[in-house]
Amino acid sequence: MARAAPPPPSLFDLLYAGDLEAVQRELVARPSEMHVLNSYGDSLLHLAVRRSDLPAVRLLLSSGFDVNCRSAANWTVMEEGMAVAQSLGPSEAQERAIAVLRELHHATQADEQCRWAQRRARVLSALSSMPDFSTVLAWRIGSFMIGISRLLRRFLPSDTYRIRKSGVRVSPLTCARVQKETA
Repeated sequence: MARAAPPPPSLFDLLYAGDLEAVQRELVARPSEMHVLNSYGDSLLHLAVRRSDLPAVRLLLSSGFDVNCRSAANWTVMEEGMAVAQSLGPSEAQERAIAVLRELHHATQADEQCRWAQRRARVLSALSSMPDFSTVLAWRIGSFMIGISRLLRRFLPSDTYRIRKSGVRVSPLTCARVQKETA
């Protein structure tokens, strides 16, 4: 009687073992499993980030892994990387975690540029259909409690935002006004 072939190792097992060649082969053979979460609710990229495994992070990102994915606990990979880097004291491990964060940052920026390129024509079309305008938003933080209002104005200045739209150009101008208290 012939025995059934054992199931292929999970991508998580291969990643944990550090066999990146096997991970790459399995990603090509089973692309639908790329974004699957493990029993702890983490993706492959979350695991690679937690291990500060820069080659694995690069492999997953180059394979098309979504840099904006979230774990079951709703953590992004960037948040995971920040937690790892902050949990380590100054050491070689922290330097590896920071290198992973840099790679994630570059991937996030590239992803956002692609998303903006896809939205750009729609945004410009909407802006051109809107009438031109100019508006001012201003506020001041205060309190009805005696003494508190003066303290708040000292540390929290009033802000004014001027927003102008002309054609497809929108110009936000900001100026913070600090009110001087007379003694």
